[in-house]
Amino acid sequence: MARSKTIRYAIWATTVLIGLRHISQTSTNHTHTIEIIPIKLDHPDQIAKRRNSTLYPPPKDHPFAGARDANGHWGYVADPYSLRNHMLHRYRTEMGNLHATMEDMLDARYMPLMDREDVNETKEVCDTAPGEGIEGIEGWDVLVNKILVGGGVPMPNNAQDPREPPNGWGLGLHPAIDDPPYFNSPKPPKVFCGMYTYHKKHYLLEGAIHSWAYRCDGFLAFSDVTDPSIGAVDLPHYGAESYNNMWQKVRSIWCYIYMNYYDQFDYFHLGGDDTMMIVDNLRNYLWSLDDEYGTKPLYIGGPYKTRGVVVCGGGPGYTLNRVTLKWLVTVAFAKPDNTEDSGEDRLMGFTLREFVRCYDTHDANGGMRYLGWQPKHYGKSCDEMPCSNNMAMQFRWWQKYVNKNVSGIVMVSSQAVSFHLLRNAIMLKRIHAILYKACPKNTALGDATI
Repeated sequence: MARSKTIRYAIWATTVLIGLRHISQTSTNHTHTIEIIPIKLDHPDQIAKRRNSTLYPPPKDHPFAGARDANGHWGYVADPYSLRNHMLHRYRTEMGNLHATMEDMLDARYMPLMDREDVNETKEVCDTAPGEGIEGIEGWDVLVNKILVGGGVPMPNNAQDPREPPNGWGLGLHPAIDDPPYFNSPKPPKVFCGMYTYHKKHYLLEGAIHSWAYRCDGFLAFSDVTDPSIGAVDLPHYGAESYNNMWQKVRSIWCYIYMNYYDQFDYFHLGGDDTMMIVDNLRNYLWSLDDEYGTKPLYIGGPYKTRGVVVCGGGPGYTLNRVTLKWLVTVAFAKPDNTEDSGEDRLMGFTLREFVRCYDTHDANGGMRYLGWQPKHYGKSCDEMPCSNNMAMQFRWWQKYVNKNVSGIVMVSSQAVSFHLLRNAIMLKRIHAILYKACPKNTALGDATI
């Protein structure tokens, strides 16, 4: 037993590389200088002791307590750019080009694939024929024939219809109708992407960081373990680390984001670890919105009705601007609330409704941007294939909400921004690879998406 403990201590005491830090970035060519910072982990028993809230209580009451570093010390402020720099360092190493820029990596549609004894991502993601992967025939149709990455705001099929919903961006001042994507400001908005997860789901986090997450301007995953190399932050909250207590976790997340990153980004998106973002479409959509020079509160997502109130669904995630984030934290969360509930999206909507309502995000043809299911579920309408009761109910509610006879693939906007219920890294990477044409040549998917 003593020898085992000694070995365990030696392993944990070894200096490990768990983080990369952003040193410099010019505004003109986005050249990055990356420095590897070694972090020495303490003995696991010491870390565990510091995570004991009885022995080492948080410095402030939740949800304002803050985060802990990899050694369990309070006061940790994570670097939201560490993931981008980690990925850029990896890209430079694999390409043998130490001068590669972030734009080079983005243009190359870089997506590392993990091939180990337990998984062969090259085969399952890239060497599986179109329609034979987790997307299915219906999902392939949605991803290839409906969604366009980085395109313009969808135009109405009926010339008599407005381009956007009555409360959408169309009421503002915009360029000509044929100048997509109808940008409203001289610079694209800076978008922070947050994810809630915990250590047993970090395989989903790794799938995200190898595919879509580094396309966000900033990214952090709020977990129960800190690991800067994957953007994971140990962020304690009131009550248990449990799905049934998601409301308290989300309260602490939004407070942490506000206290540390409010001035660094224009928009803040939060979703779960089983969600895949089409970041370019999200950024373009946010760019098209009229936020009245940053004074208009925005709470943006996929609307659904619960207990008589339309809120933004938490599955595909939702997005706040600075105005809404500030009110949420400084006004709403300043009031004590020890409610433990899994329905964090419902409680977010109830909390925000006195200040702002869920924004109307469907496009001119009734297409959804924030999608709560996998792509294959939107391949056909319930008239063409058996649908689960939940799916059929969503179709019917959505038709009533947009006042259009839409279902199946017609429900999907060509500028969709997220999908939900993606249960493993293969699903995340496969869908991302189809949309971004990220697989190399001489693979089944790479050749099919040229």
